[in-house]
Amino acid sequence: MVRQVRLREVYLDATGSLNDRADPVFAFGTHPQVTSADQAHEVTSGRAIDNKLRVIMDELLVGNYLEEIACRATVDDDAYDSVPIGTTPDDIARCSVAKDVLPKSCKSADTHSVCLCKLDAGCGDVMKGMPVGVLDANQDGAADDTRFIRGAVGLKCGSIDVPINVDLSYWNPSGDQNVPAMGGFDALGPAIVLVPQAPTNAPVPNTPPVLPTNSSCGLTFSPSVVDKQNVGVCAPANGDVTANCTPGDVSAFKFKVEPLIVKGSSINDGDTGIPRTGSTDITFTAPPSAASLAAITIKEGATNYTQFTAAQPQPTIIRITWTAATGLAANTMYTISIGTGVTDLFNVPMPMPTNITFTTGS
Repeated sequence: MVRQVRLREVYLDATGSLNDRADPVFAFGTHPQVTSADQAHEVTSGRAIDNKLRVIMDELLVGNYLEEIACRATVDDDAYDSVPIGTTPDDIARCSVAKDVLPKSCKSADTHSVCLCKLDAGCGDVMKGMPVGVLDANQDGAADDTRFIRGAVGLKCGSIDVPINVDLSYWNPSGDQNVPAMGGFDALGPAIVLVPQAPTNAPVPNTPPVLPTNSSCGLTFSPSVVDKQNVGVCAPANGDVTANCTPGDVSAFKFKVEPLIVKGSSINDGDTGIPRTGSTDITFTAPPSAASLAAITIKEGATNYTQFTAAQPQPTIIRITWTAATGLAANTMYTISIGTGVTDLFNVPMPMPTNITFTTGS
């Protein structure tokens, strides 16, 4: 059973300002050492960026269905392979030997052999069914790397299957409900740590993990993910593991992501004496889609103004640069309109437009 889920959220303080809560909260389930409602509650404004989920289970799952090991070469659609149930460290070691003795040590007929080529056309110079070898550069008889299995556990927000970063996500079979001095609630276990990944239309290479904005999200588990008794995962109401739930049903857990809105701007609405040249930066709660920036328009008084560019120097920042040789007109009112045509990377639109009106200096 899913006992708890921890993730990050944002909240409005007493002044109406948007803030990131310092620590993750229990968005599902709770703990006897929780002392405040701020620490455990249903999340209705989860952080859209730099978020991850710690899914804490009530017992161990079969790790073979959650992580795979690195091979020396491609074996199917990548260079990672799952480990059959019952495989021992000795089985991994015999498939980690040098290439010249690998076919005799890591026999394809052995059901516990790993990193066997599965491609009809072969894997480089290795024929289908033959071993390419476990990646073991330090020659200690163990795989040098493991990776989370794509599709084992996922996030679905509305109709969107959120991409998962399989390199940063992992299964941690250690831990229990005792809160250690180091790590606190974020050391509870056993746990699956699930890290989203920015979609392929991310504006810049350093785009952080990102979730669809203004969307209700929940977990998905592959039917192959089971406990040691071969029972599938479920989520009991409120994380109460003394209650019942149907294997495969994790619908009791859900959370909502914050909307795509303007979080701040180097020019505030109503500012006066603004320089006529240069640029202004507008910060959003999540990375906007570059393809949607055409929904940003500007008026000079009541007239459309087009002598500007909108670029994206950072994932969540739009920089508007004035391109006219003489800059903006003096002592004139301008309005930047950010329409609902501006969307996040998953094409989820801003829920409402934002206008920033300012007046230039002399």
